[in-house]
Amino acid sequence: MKLPPFALHVPRTLDEALALRAALGSDAKVLAGGQSLLPMMRYRMLRPYALIDITRVESLARLDTAPAVRMGAAVTHADVERCERAGALFDLLRAHAAEIAFLPVRSRGTVVGSLVHADPAGDWPLLLTALDATVELASLRGRRAVALRDFIRGAMDSDVQVDEIALAATLPERASGLVRWGRCKLMHRAGEFASASALALQGADGQWACWLGAIDPGPLALPATAARLPAAGGLLPARRDIAASALDEILAARPHVDPLAASRHAQAMARAAEQAWQGVAA
Repeated sequence: MKLPPFALHVPRTLDEALALRAALGSDAKVLAGGQSLLPMMRYRMLRPYALIDITRVESLARLDTAPAVRMGAAVTHADVERCERAGALFDLLRAHAAEIAFLPVRSRGTVVGSLVHADPAGDWPLLLTALDATVELASLRGRRAVALRDFIRGAMDSDVQVDEIALAATLPERASGLVRWGRCKLMHRAGEFASASALALQGADGQWACWLGAIDPGPLALPATAARLPAAGGLLPARRDIAASALDEILAARPHVDPLAASRHAQAMARAAEQAWQGVAA
């Protein structure tokens, strides 16, 4: 199915992009990777009058890694996958990016676009929420920063005002102190969105965080399960015990979730915790 007619604007500077966003308002959509936007247009789920292609704005294509990680709005999944910076945090970012769809999609799809789209099954909302990321936004009225946990308001619902452009996602400097990580993404077929996904992270302070993705309406923290994971030198609980704890938390927090789906999420959480404890980066 062909795209409906639209006007294409290709600004070269951020000021030009913001001026276009203000002038066109709700008649326009911002185009970065287009891996979600264009299919929705093909199926007439969206019919914007104009697209503002921000990929030529040089400042939005930067991936900064120090002192904190900052991913501009035009940074692609493949850009993150190719990042050569050493450290546990970057190992995790690369592994996460590498499992998104297929290379042609990773070469065009953008990290920030995924956050704005806010698909509960998306990969980046899970990881960047768990890492306590912040989203930077701008309009002609000024700039603001919103914690990702507040930015994603629900399924396919993010806090971008009609005259704003999401500029970047930034991780706090403490994220670079990541000690251990484990992740599990369950899919029906390679390259698909996850049917269940989980992350287990241990920070420099020894504290654990456990998060689930691919669950409506957005990423879910499992603090009680995280509290069961031991500090260095302890013993990891059996997989069945981690899964049981996760299942209890899932059903308490999201009672609408199908019990079989909740069980898959719980098993994914147990696998992620085991991987983190064993120090396996995969």
